[in-house]
Amino acid sequence: MTNSGRAGRIAATAMCLWGAVSVEGLMAQRPDASRYLVTWVADADGADSDFLAVLDVAPGSRTYGQVLTTVPVGERGTVPHHTEHELTPGRSLFANGFDGNRSFRFDVADPLHPKFLGPLAPTPGLAFPHTFVRLPNGNVLATMQASGAGFEPPGGITEYRDDGTPARWGSAANPVDPGTRPYSVLPLPEQDRLIVTGGRMFLPPTFGTPSKLDHPGYTLQLWRLSDLRVLKTIALETPPGARAGIERNPYEVRRTSGGDILFSTGSGGLYRVTGTEPESFKAELVYDLGAGAYLPLVVDRFWIQAVASLRRVVVLDVSNAARPREISRIEFDDRQQPHWLGLDRLSNRIIVANSSAQSEARLWMLIFHPESGLLEFDRTFHDPGNDRPGIGFEREQWPHGRTGRGVPHGSVFAR
Repeated sequence: MTNSGRAGRIAATAMCLWGAVSVEGLMAQRPDASRYLVTWVADADGADSDFLAVLDVAPGSRTYGQVLTTVPVGERGTVPHHTEHELTPGRSLFANGFDGNRSFRFDVADPLHPKFLGPLAPTPGLAFPHTFVRLPNGNVLATMQASGAGFEPPGGITEYRDDGTPARWGSAANPVDPGTRPYSVLPLPEQDRLIVTGGRMFLPPTFGTPSKLDHPGYTLQLWRLSDLRVLKTIALETPPGARAGIERNPYEVRRTSGGDILFSTGSGGLYRVTGTEPESFKAELVYDLGAGAYLPLVVDRFWIQAVASLRRVVVLDVSNAARPREISRIEFDDRQQPHWLGLDRLSNRIIVANSSAQSEARLWMLIFHPESGLLEFDRTFHDPGNDRPGIGFEREQWPHGRTGRGVPHGSVFAR
């Protein structure tokens, strides 16, 4: 598994090479790069509305890194969490306020004048949307963590139309684990399949009495896309010789450029999925990231992983998905817990947002070099009058008013 000494040497080598290509130089190579960043923000004290914010991320702009506009949703304390991972031209942006069991749509076709389109319609028998993934038909698949407003499991999957109404849905109920809560979903339309991870989100203690079925998730599911039916559920277990509980809370699942399917867990495991038929469907641990792993990105042969509790983002070469190897990492200070990663595919820039309100309210911009697998901070992305990298949300004033500290999370680049 992980060899920390070797990883340290790799990271040190990477640091010597950072800065070989400036941000301006990188952008000069890709003048079509995204100009805006759209981020979904919680009002930290819950006294005012949660909101969408748009930042200027066009290097060389006189307002680079500044918040240009905000759009309040008129609801407080929803705890903004995930958005879609990328914008789809001509479609709205879905975003969830997870703790409030409220999800919303925005029109960001004109990023300087975004529009709030309202909440998603409820799905009968399902609640608490988490992850949104756009299908080729323009609809959105959403993992649903619960069967109702009381946060009782099992959850399921809803396919939403772009107007926010549910087109169809299915339950994750299975004989292996009655407490299954779908967390992330990977559509495989050409095979009429879905790969669904079963990690559990955690609501604040004030929400109510936990379900008797509650536990850290440990399941992986194979679904049929055409009728949203579960075909097989796997109960993951700690492999021999691995860290105890490394399989707990299967979170984000992705397909690599080589066609391999991998998912990371909230306990720091990286698993490879093989087989898309019930009789061949299985998962094996291929790498130990050391601690809780959250959002990954796939760029060429690289798997880029946020490891929140170790305050780092790690780059793995997964060209041989059965034997990933670390190429580089970037470390954050002890106030950060990198969770959300958003990719601008036009410039290989990565936005980083922290895990929770207990971390610093800040966005960081990284530059990824796909020819080498190295990461570096964009040191030109900073607050006015402060050369510390990153944009702070620990502020009082916003375009929509004096509402205090904001906590950014789901973030996507826009043209």
